[in-house]
Amino acid sequence: MFAGVTIAFMTKPVIAQDVDDDETAINLLTRTDTLENPVYMPVVGLGVGYFNFHGDVKNAYSSITAGKPALRINVASYIGKTHQLRGNLVFMTGNVSGNQRTVTDTSQYKNLNFMSTIFSFGFNIHYSFKPLIRGKYLEPFISLGIETMSFNSKADYLDKDKNRYYYWSDGTIRTVHESPGIPDDLYLTQRDYNYETDLRSVAKQRSGLSKYGTFSFAVPVDVGFDFNISERVTLRAATSLHYTFTDLFDDMTFKSKNEEYKGKKGNDWFTFSYISLHLDLFSQDKVKVVEELFADADDYDMAMYDDQDNDGVFDGWDKCPNTPAEVPVDSLGCPFDKDNDGVPDYLDQETSRDGAIVDEFGVEINENTIVELLGQPALLRQDVEAYLSRNRSTVRKKGTPIPDKFKQMDRDNDGYISFDELLHAIDAYFDGTSNYSPTDIRELNNFFFDQ
Repeated sequence: MFAGVTIAFMTKPVIAQDVDDDETAINLLTRTDTLENPVYMPVVGLGVGYFNFHGDVKNAYSSITAGKPALRINVASYIGKTHQLRGNLVFMTGNVSGNQRTVTDTSQYKNLNFMSTIFSFGFNIHYSFKPLIRGKYLEPFISLGIETMSFNSKADYLDKDKNRYYYWSDGTIRTVHESPGIPDDLYLTQRDYNYETDLRSVAKQRSGLSKYGTFSFAVPVDVGFDFNISERVTLRAATSLHYTFTDLFDDMTFKSKNEEYKGKKGNDWFTFSYISLHLDLFSQDKVKVVEELFADADDYDMAMYDDQDNDGVFDGWDKCPNTPAEVPVDSLGCPFDKDNDGVPDYLDQETSRDGAIVDEFGVEINENTIVELLGQPALLRQDVEAYLSRNRSTVRKKGTPIPDKFKQMDRDNDGYISFDELLHAIDAYFDGTSNYSPTDIRELNNFFFDQ
């Protein structure tokens, strides 16, 4: 008698911690699939940078940002399954220019300038070195291709008043030939860098050429790095060299019959240093999250749906297994305890006051009895554990409060969402009689396993 009474007022805090531990709950309505062979679609890239010309007409100095701005549009598609090779369609447009100026030589040869607008379209093969290095963010690459381009080279021969430039030995530019006796302050002018003279129109009289080309092929070679910001966004920093099949970009050519305009042997070429952003907008996701409104019974143990104690609550979420037959239970399979004294109603012999200390039959213990119990020997550990094991199925802590928007689903008002109540909510959703959205149904499902 005394042993049973002592255990009764010790059990409440211990059982509360054990019964409420449920780490095996899973979301039955969410499935994550990893695709073995996702479909990859073309990747679109947009870049900006600078053209730098390398030919007979030299610029005074050269650097990445000393050239002319240009635009690059790229469409790439993977070749093969390794993703080391890509095919690229590339469009570029921008200006290339050269500007020579000297104050020690009066010849036109040393004082030339030009500008040409380029439109280029080509194809290249891109090879990635990513499998050869560690890390997932940095991806060195190299590419080689072929492109076709049009250009319209023009020179700045005339000032704003349409007067021709003449370069004098004193370093000035004037509108007349150098000759003695002309005052220092007469006929002075400056380059206006308005490229008004089409080189095609003066090619015959100046260089002795019957025509001046406006079309060429070129071989582009790109080297650089791709920085993988995410699976779908890549930032590229690169430089490309474009070796053309013509020597007619600038104001000089090796083919010229006029020695003053005769350039060095070899074709013209230019570089393009750029930064571009590449977006994979249309490829299939590698990992696909499937949100289902019905659980797939093949994904978990069907033993969860047994009901060994026949209380109407499946074993998978029965918080109080082995309840005696025909004992009324709540939606979690636990016997009712109306006075909340830790003794279920079918064993409780009286309705106790709130917070009262009771014995194993739910009968309130008076103060004198408690004083007598304090003088009794302590129980052995194995006796306490045996008692807790026997009564674990009859005592539990209250569950998580039901959110306001789901309280209407608690049809029996027992403070819990039962499995039947969950199914009723899903049925109402498909019947069109529920105001819940798919997101609400998923939240209700998660709450059911968490409570």
